[in-house]
Amino acid sequence: MAKMLKVEFPYLNKSIEVPEGTKLSQACADAGYPLNLVCGGRGVCKKCGVDIEEDGEVKRVLSCQVVVYDGIKVLLREEEQKVQILTSSTMDQTAHNPSIHSLHFTREQLFTELGDNDWSTLRNLTDKKIQKPELEILQKISKTYHHESGLRLIMNHCEILDVMPGDDERTVYGIAFDLGTTSAVGYLYDMEDGRIVGVSSTMNKQTELGGDVISRINHVVTEPDKYGPRLQKLAVDTLNEIITDICDSHKIDIVDIYMAVVVGNSTMQHLLLGLYPEYLGKKPFSSTIHSVYETSAKHIGLKMCPTGKFAILPLLGGFVGADTTAVLLSIPNDNKVRLMLDLGTNGEIAVGKDTNYNVSSTACGPALEGAGLSHGMRGTNGAIERVAIVDGKLEYKVIGNTKPEGVCGSGVIDLVAEMYKNEVINELGTFNDPEDMVSPDLKKRIRKEGHENVFVVAFAEETSIGTDIFFSQNDVRQVQMAKAAIYTGCVMVVEDYGIKGEDLTEIVIAGAFGNYIDVHHAQSIGMIPKYEGVPVRSLGNAAGTGSQLYLISKEKQQECRVLGREAIFVELANKPGFMEQYTGNMNFGDSWEGED
Repeated sequence: MAKMLKVEFPYLNKSIEVPEGTKLSQACADAGYPLNLVCGGRGVCKKCGVDIEEDGEVKRVLSCQVVVYDGIKVLLREEEQKVQILTSSTMDQTAHNPSIHSLHFTREQLFTELGDNDWSTLRNLTDKKIQKPELEILQKISKTYHHESGLRLIMNHCEILDVMPGDDERTVYGIAFDLGTTSAVGYLYDMEDGRIVGVSSTMNKQTELGGDVISRINHVVTEPDKYGPRLQKLAVDTLNEIITDICDSHKIDIVDIYMAVVVGNSTMQHLLLGLYPEYLGKKPFSSTIHSVYETSAKHIGLKMCPTGKFAILPLLGGFVGADTTAVLLSIPNDNKVRLMLDLGTNGEIAVGKDTNYNVSSTACGPALEGAGLSHGMRGTNGAIERVAIVDGKLEYKVIGNTKPEGVCGSGVIDLVAEMYKNEVINELGTFNDPEDMVSPDLKKRIRKEGHENVFVVAFAEETSIGTDIFFSQNDVRQVQMAKAAIYTGCVMVVEDYGIKGEDLTEIVIAGAFGNYIDVHHAQSIGMIPKYEGVPVRSLGNAAGTGSQLYLISKEKQQECRVLGREAIFVELANKPGFMEQYTGNMNFGDSWEGED
């Protein structure tokens, strides 16, 4: 048996024991504080740094590279782990008509003729539409059917989920989830009156094994028996944390939750279901299943009624997952053609109307989420989220109004746009000669880091890390590649749909990135197309909205199935001229759309 070592978290007033040989990153995760292992624990990204105390001195270490010793003191603070998680969603006036509902029968209605059987009587009361139940439900019927108060059935469409005496008046609940790569949000509903009871969010616990989907897929491919079950459990634990938080806050019994709907990208849904994900990331880029999939909650391990219904929405092809399906489900059926973007490490693109869409995905890289950059970070306390150059002087805003630690995605777009506008970089993305800078403030910010030009966003004395926070020439290149992929994908999917950009009603951007970025800056660097007379707006957490709509509306469930069948997946890499346009769109300034 492995020796157990004590790990102390003095600022959290907490200590745990872990086996000898445990990495510090794993100990933090075991304590309930998974760190951002963007590189999958290889010690490359340096995003998992934590402070420890040794001999009365504070020392910064990479948690993925340090093995714990007995009595190690880890100086994590609660506020350091808080991330900007977008929970807001915009629900329309969709009528409350859920597939989850109750059926009540009096003792008199349930009278069974001499020698007949109770199940036939019950079927006749429901016009014979009711499905023959699983054994555990049939056993409940046998115990409850002759109760003096009658019978109450909890149904999903024509399927019995639970059986109880007729005088049992417990409230029936349902929960809708948006399971993202970095974070997750849950929305709990009273299924009988359509009231939203509570909302909760948390970090996706899978981040302890990598900040992006590719690193998680690689873990499973390398050691399927170890990492497949582990990543599935981390996903389930993430959702269960949300369930527990809402139910504890509102004094709700978790067994009264009878439906859970989950949307997520293709990788998240495969890992949650325990499906082998290797071929999501390589040819033929196929998923195990595309359509709506429903099963009993007991097969997933969610903290809810074991016989309750668990549902995932359909995938649309390649890396276009059910989160995109949910976004499209949230858009009104008003016969107006839109371009929809959902941007992160992977960019999902859709063009169309109602349930008729052409969809695609493009690899943006991690830069838009603040990862893979010299001083990039996720949107948490200490992240620079806004940058402006006013009268030749750089200004920035930090999440949490504290000293900066790095730059998150929205700040990255602002920074690049302002650098280009103020001629710190040119159309090719290369740094201009600092001696040509008119502004003294901008001139002093350009320096060498090794053999590379960098632009200092915050000087060492201003930061919480004690060193300059800068943006390098390579960082600019990462943004150029991301913005070229997005712009080219948008133009080509619009073209594939058979319209011109000016024919669009609007461009809508879903997700946290779309909610926080400055659209003008995104268009000025050629990331989002700018069409005459076509406005751009944010949808907020539209994936969360779509998940809720599926939960509370049978009509939306049917619409979702149609949307999944009718969506046409466009493989951009196979489109003639893609690489030519992509290369042309790397530059700043006027974007290139090919020859007429």
